[in-house]
Amino acid sequence: MALLKAAFVLAVLPAWATAQPQEDRQFKEAGVCARCHVISVVEWGMSRHRAAGTNCVACHGSSEGHVVDERNNVKPEKMPSGAAIAGLCADCHQACPKTRKTAACQDCHHVHALVNPNQPPTARDERLDAQSAQWKTYAKRMEEGESAARAGEWTRARSAFQQALEANPGDRTATDRLRVCDRRLAPGLPGFETGGGARDEQTGLPREVVVSGRGIAMALAPGGDVELGSEHFGASKPPHTVRVEPFYIGKYEVTEAEWQAVMGKNGRPEEARDPRAPAAGISWNDAQAFIRRLNENVPGGGFRLPTEAEWEFAARAGSLGDLSAVAWFGEAQSGAPRAVGAKKPDKLGLYDIRGNVWEWCSSLGMPYPYDPADGREAPEASGLRVLRGGGYADSADLLDPALRHFERPDRRLRWNGFRVARSVPEP
Repeated sequence: MALLKAAFVLAVLPAWATAQPQEDRQFKEAGVCARCHVISVVEWGMSRHRAAGTNCVACHGSSEGHVVDERNNVKPEKMPSGAAIAGLCADCHQACPKTRKTAACQDCHHVHALVNPNQPPTARDERLDAQSAQWKTYAKRMEEGESAARAGEWTRARSAFQQALEANPGDRTATDRLRVCDRRLAPGLPGFETGGGARDEQTGLPREVVVSGRGIAMALAPGGDVELGSEHFGASKPPHTVRVEPFYIGKYEVTEAEWQAVMGKNGRPEEARDPRAPAAGISWNDAQAFIRRLNENVPGGGFRLPTEAEWEFAARAGSLGDLSAVAWFGEAQSGAPRAVGAKKPDKLGLYDIRGNVWEWCSSLGMPYPYDPADGREAPEASGLRVLRGGGYADSADLLDPALRHFERPDRRLRWNGFRVARSVPEP
């Protein structure tokens, strides 16, 4: 199918590449579908389907949910394929005028453009040739860069990835690989003690670091797409995909010992606490005060609470099957959280990401879909803040990674704590 698509694109490019005004009209007429489905719109625009008024909605339905969620988590209402395609064709065509067939129309016709998908290009176009040469250069330089990276020759790899990016400006893969080279050539990170541990191949970053002068251990969350939310909880609807950039997150919930070292007092002064226990009874405002003090004393600063998207990414990426092996929960009789690190770590090396104490996130308790540009991450904004992960007294269902709990930022409850996060500092 990929080969057929490639052949089709090569076949039609000479026909539409020189007609920019016509192309623009096609995209306007296609509406919101043109945001993502560029090739499909071009296919439709050069066919008689467009002239006949047969548009995206006619074959795929209004697909309102798909339009709201542009990351394709809600599919179009109708996605005809195989034998179902002929049923759509029959709405306008009683039979094929050449073969008189009434089935398998897609064998001879591209479903959007009504051209033969097996027919090779019949014309040449200089701009198409230039684009093809550019892509070949990009592919060759990317291959050279990967070969050099595998050999640990980071300067040579960087040069190759830079040339690939020049051949294909804005390419995300080349940009990411170029950043990996920069990190391997300048491995130090301000405010972190990196040691000589393992590095993540995807990002080039150390998998584990320690906050300089504070001993707070942090683990790398390499970033990527996270399926945020769930249909099982009202506040977690709708499920949707969010892109998370690489970041560091505390391996442990901030402990009483760490709280005292930064703040000069324990989390709940009226009680003697195990120094390895989470600093509990902490409000969101208290966590912000801790972070401000930490940033004042660590080079580069930049420490913060994780966003709830980051928290859920970390919880899902590190998830292990046996919850009881990694989490303290269902212990209402204990009356207090347990020392951190007593259970097994998850796949990211995080302890107690679920259970033990609820963890404050930076985000306001606003409806989904998650959008960091809507003000929910503003530290000065008023409103309820998000807690995640469940606590030592809760049942297993409250430890679901998608469950969102909202609380007043000034409220101190004995089962609430936090862990720190930090965006990746530049070398």
